[in-house]
Amino acid sequence: MDQTALCRLAARGFALAAGHVGAATVQYRPATAASPCATPYARTMAAFSNDRAFGFAGPALWDVPFVYALMDTTDVRTGDILTCGHDTYFIARVEPFRPPLCVLCNAVVDITATMAQAADVADPGGYATSGDVTTQVPCATGWPAMIRPGSGAGIPGPAQPGAIHSGGFEMFLPAIPGVTIQPAMWARDGGGTRYTIGGARAGPWGTRCQLGQQQV
Repeated sequence: MDQTALCRLAARGFALAAGHVGAATVQYRPATAASPCATPYARTMAAFSNDRAFGFAGPALWDVPFVYALMDTTDVRTGDILTCGHDTYFIARVEPFRPPLCVLCNAVVDITATMAQAADVADPGGYATSGDVTTQVPCATGWPAMIRPGSGAGIPGPAQPGAIHSGGFEMFLPAIPGVTIQPAMWARDGGGTRYTIGGARAGPWGTRCQLGQQQV
């Protein structure tokens, strides 16, 4: 049996199983960097489990965001976003005749960056610093993400006696069309917490970032 036929049969089996144990799920396929969940791409049934055998023996673990999706895989791509009830996931990996690997998100973030000031165009060297709130320009808005404690990244600046070290975090994001995440960009979540991106690595699963939490 060839792989195409096997994938088709597996997708049919996943769809039948999801129809019995799954819940209504909305699928999004972002095409721009703004509002990725504005327009549904498809509606389907899906069930999510941290057990790849789908034994449903327990819930997803705290700060362990990786789960598997039991759903029709006929038209599923890496980077698709799924909403099911109050939960939001993005698909991190799709392989032939296997359930997709998803990341359970706990935040919605905007990504911003500093730009050159108009008055400084004629005098290069006048770029704003990454800490200047007034010069932050949106690069991407409304993106689901997973943010959890991690090694993080320090925010450059002079050390002050008695200063509290910034919290270290890591963030998982789907690939954002037209945007390459770079160090010194900012991420701001729905609660208003701001993070400075200290390092980012894009790969087949999306983008993984090191963050330093801003204190002011």
